[in-house]
Amino acid sequence: MPLDPEATREAVASILEDLPFPWSGDPVETVGRGFSNVVLRVGADVLVRVPRTPEAGGRSTHAAEVLRRLPPLPLAVPAVLGTLPAGPRLPFGALLLRRLPGAVVDDEVARADREAFTGDLAAFVSALHGCGDEPLLGVLGAPGAGRTVHALDALDAGTAAAAADRLAGRERQLFERWATAYRRWLAGAELVPVHGDLWPGNLLRDTGRLSGVLDWDEARVGPRAADLCGVRYLGRDLAEEMVRAYAARNSCDYEVLHEETGLAAVRRELRGVTWSLRHDDPGELEESLDKVRRSLHELLLPPA
Repeated sequence: MPLDPEATREAVASILEDLPFPWSGDPVETVGRGFSNVVLRVGADVLVRVPRTPEAGGRSTHAAEVLRRLPPLPLAVPAVLGTLPAGPRLPFGALLLRRLPGAVVDDEVARADREAFTGDLAAFVSALHGCGDEPLLGVLGAPGAGRTVHALDALDAGTAAAAADRLAGRERQLFERWATAYRRWLAGAELVPVHGDLWPGNLLRDTGRLSGVLDWDEARVGPRAADLCGVRYLGRDLAEEMVRAYAARNSCDYEVLHEETGLAAVRRELRGVTWSLRHDDPGELEESLDKVRRSLHELLLPPA
């Protein structure tokens, strides 16, 4: 049973009173909540990210390890201030982060200066993908003995079957062609350090420019297109500009990268199908399938 958000806030406030942190005594406010985490703000500068499930607890630990090992990047990332230990009130512990200034990116902000937005984001993603630090690669799960492609990138049989069974006619045919093309591409894709959830909700802007990147729970070694497809939530045209900016910066073939990004976009939406099946959420399942349909129609795969 996930932790209750209000009980979580009270538990954090109580625990902080017993610790010698300089912000002890500041008000504790709930600023975000989801199935996996409750996010609290302590005073003006500190965020407390509290996992609500064991799975989220493992991802939180992973994110802390990644953030501690990241080299300097063109955009700011949260600094890890410490952790709150697991105990009766917080069974999965909590992560203390320095709050980054700025507001979440939206369509209006991204389009106000498209060239600046796509240029800033392409520079950040390129720098991240070029990271070769061995300790960081180890935390991210770099390919090696006993390692395989991450489950967020691989297409598991259960998700594929569930999606195919709920699609019909042309859409099912398109999905099956996509699955074949995706598996073929992933088998030979170059794997690099990726953020893994680079969509507008995890991007901050300050004084009109991109300023920071949040939520590193899904950072891993994966295909570069995994960090390019999330921009599609701001519109296909802006996403294509982002791919062009990235391709130019990294001397990639734009047409190839564009197709790979389309393949990755469908896989991203299928993660919602997996989550819905795991948590028996039919409403979320239908919403996820609608997103899969839209991604398939955008991709418009030719006949195999």
